[in-house]
Amino acid sequence: MRKGGILEDSSGFVVESEKFFLFPTFEHQETKHLKPQFHKHLEDALASKPKDGFNNITSFAHVLYEKDIDSEDKINALSPFHILSDSYVKERIDWLPEKSMKALFLRTYKVPEFEIPIKSEYHGCKSWIELNEK
Repeated sequence: MRKGGILEDSSGFVVESEKFFLFPTFEHQETKHLKPQFHKHLEDALASKPKDGFNNITSFAHVLYEKDIDSEDKINALSPFHILSDSYVKERIDWLPEKSMKALFLRTYKVPEFEIPIKSEYHGCKSWIELNEK
């Protein structure tokens, strides 16, 4: 589920590509935002964080279905399909309530890990970045 980052325009989150690499970030990642059974996964990810100035790409995703969801009841019904805590979902619903939440159903793939340098334009609260690595 995604509503959009603070650096995105007023239209909110838009799917810019149906196929993309997942670019792990470590901003705003807190166990309180996750259901308890997923806390260990975050702790493991933070413990194996890449060296400064670089990021490791290990996953690729394909959007199977996307849907704008305006009803809090419908958002809550999706709870079995994501790792976010109920309190964090509520926080996201309440942030800019005029914007709907977007639910994406993804098929994800593990890919051979590769390292890329983190450029200044990759920083900030945004949903999409263009990777120009070869």
